[in-house]
Amino acid sequence: MICPNCGKEIPEGHMYCDDCGTEINFVPDFEPEVENKIKESLTGLANELTKDEKKWLERKKKLMSFLNVCRKKKLTFLVCALAVVLVVCIFVTFAGYNSRSPKYYLRLAGDSKNSGKMDQAIEYLAEGNQAFPDDSDIIFRLSDYYLEVGKNAEAVDVLKQITGSSSFSDEKVLSAYEGIISIYKQEGAYQEVTVLLTEEDTDITRSLREKYIPASPKMVPVSGTYEGTINVEITADENCSIFYTVNGDDPDNSSIAYENEIVLDENGEYDIKAVCVNEYGLYSEMVQQSYVLEHGAPAPPEIMEPSGEYNQNTMIVAVAEAGSTIFYTTDGSDPTVESKQYISPITMPVGTSVFKFIAFNQDGDCSEIVEREYHLIYTRLVSTEQAVNSIVNTLVRLDILLDSSGKVRGQDGHNEYIYTSVIEIQGAGEYYVVTENHVSNDGTVKPTGLMYAVNTHDGTVNRLGYDSSGKYTLITISNR
Repeated sequence: MICPNCGKEIPEGHMYCDDCGTEINFVPDFEPEVENKIKESLTGLANELTKDEKKWLERKKKLMSFLNVCRKKKLTFLVCALAVVLVVCIFVTFAGYNSRSPKYYLRLAGDSKNSGKMDQAIEYLAEGNQAFPDDSDIIFRLSDYYLEVGKNAEAVDVLKQITGSSSFSDEKVLSAYEGIISIYKQEGAYQEVTVLLTEEDTDITRSLREKYIPASPKMVPVSGTYEGTINVEITADENCSIFYTVNGDDPDNSSIAYENEIVLDENGEYDIKAVCVNEYGLYSEMVQQSYVLEHGAPAPPEIMEPSGEYNQNTMIVAVAEAGSTIFYTTDGSDPTVESKQYISPITMPVGTSVFKFIAFNQDGDCSEIVEREYHLIYTRLVSTEQAVNSIVNTLVRLDILLDSSGKVRGQDGHNEYIYTSVIEIQGAGEYYVVTENHVSNDGTVKPTGLMYAVNTHDGTVNRLGYDSSGKYTLITISNR
């Protein structure tokens, strides 16, 4: 053998040139008989292959090109071995395509579809799905074929084999969910998307809920029984529309669009249901509140001035809810519609007073009675001595007494006036009580039976008497 590098003779069996060290690559000559046998084997096998195996024929051609460059007979065994390996590979591939494996069913379905036989293609995939239920390629292909022939429900059911199983990767499960959602969106079956993503609580469904389903609206007040008018407010996330019903039907985008608070002002039961619809046209979970409205008795009137002590002019103000009328008493009796009607603020009487208020609505229902007790006493500006002097001066002015010493016309001796106590006369204020005695010349003191009342604030003088019930009453002196 001649070295291809330096041209020196290389002894038989040497792998390197002894002169230049070049490695010798042995390329065997090819036996024509071996080539013919290989050709016969490959040709016979190729006739059995379908068009799906043509790529393997290309590999065979490349291998034949390689074999054609073989030159040395010493490597005939190696060439035969390579041919056998090639035949085995082609056989295994052919067997894989023709045995009942997932690829087998996919190939048959693909051929049928290409031939326009969609029903046959679906049958092949359905059979493959039954034989290999965990093969996602068959499931996704079968779902696609169902969609192509308009069988959306069947396409969804097939994909649910993945979403409802723990045998598939998260990526496959997510793809299946997205496929189902896409089908529902095309059909406008938005409620089904909500149901689909709320049946299971997983990381995948939670992420999809955040992406597709709006949060439920919030409704206040809470369900319950209410008196009077109530305003129901519904709120939702941004970019969501709210729809509601009050007739018991489940709301959708053809129901009443919420714009302002819902005013409930008539007796009865109300069942309000509401949903949100987002920009995808998907619905939130529905919320529901039930209200029972009972007007019944009106609210008690609100009296602005609380019970207590007062020392200056004060007006008593009463407020009732719309549609109600207020009545009141000051004698301690319970008010009715026959009592005095409250029309405007009332001047608080001097001294101690008791007011009772009640409200009646248009239906004649009455509220609870509200009671207030006031004690209005002005600051004392008059002393007891001044009160006594005021009585004497008043009696002198009225010619009842002759002079300030208490002389009485036609009588011996004189009158004297003694302060005894402070009293409060309801509705009139606080008074000093002064009794009148007659003192004879011999010093005998005898009560005349007359009493006087002097206002502790302004010094006005009155006779003091009793009414039929025994209560103090004021008598103007000039009318004596």
